[in-house]
Amino acid sequence: MDDAERWRDLDLLLARPGRLVGPGFEACPELRAFLQSEDCRVLCVGAGGLGCEILKDLALSGVVHIDVIDMDTIDVSNLNRQFLFRMKDVGQPKATVAAERINSRVPGVRVTPHFGRIEDQPPDWYRSFSIIILGLDSLEARRYMNSVVCGFLEYDDSGQPDLATVKPMVDGGTEGFKGHARVILPGHTPCFECTLWLFPPQTKFPLCTLAETPRSPAHCIEYAHLILWGQNLGP
Repeated sequence: MDDAERWRDLDLLLARPGRLVGPGFEACPELRAFLQSEDCRVLCVGAGGLGCEILKDLALSGVVHIDVIDMDTIDVSNLNRQFLFRMKDVGQPKATVAAERINSRVPGVRVTPHFGRIEDQPPDWYRSFSIIILGLDSLEARRYMNSVVCGFLEYDDSGQPDLATVKPMVDGGTEGFKGHARVILPGHTPCFECTLWLFPPQTKFPLCTLAETPRSPAHCIEYAHLILWGQNLGP
């Protein structure tokens, strides 16, 4: 399959307005060239259920340079929905395995994994990406990423946001069969912190988080209740 056939549907999407675009939209047939250039780097934060889908969609949409960061390792409970992982991958870093799987399946894509906490990366590292896409289940992590991108924002002499400092961020979340996605443009749209009141109190936690990387008092209590209690005292 040559490039013209491979990207035919994507070119149609980028070169015509469609029905769901806002006022002032201008189709850009040159956008694919940018997506596949060295200047375009996309960061996927999280390689879990949502992150696997994001990585697959980015790779199949023509994005060439993708980075993924995740601090978790693969648990057996992940395998029913995180399709980039296999039984033999249990215990391995999610970011590393996800990157290897995408690189082996989609020719021309280069996914670079980062196994670690998002807080361990310096702000300038996040500044180097064209867009940041979140696939996180933790409100604390999403609030942190929101503070990072909003910290880049600067204003010009007239008090308007400097477009060169606006770092687009896509926030996504799932709950059972429901989900949402939104684009956050600091200085132009409400940020994650502005709409935090929309989220209900978190009462359930992913089992993989509890078993592998409990990182809050609530996680530790649930870990003792759901895992240790049954192991030590029986049902």
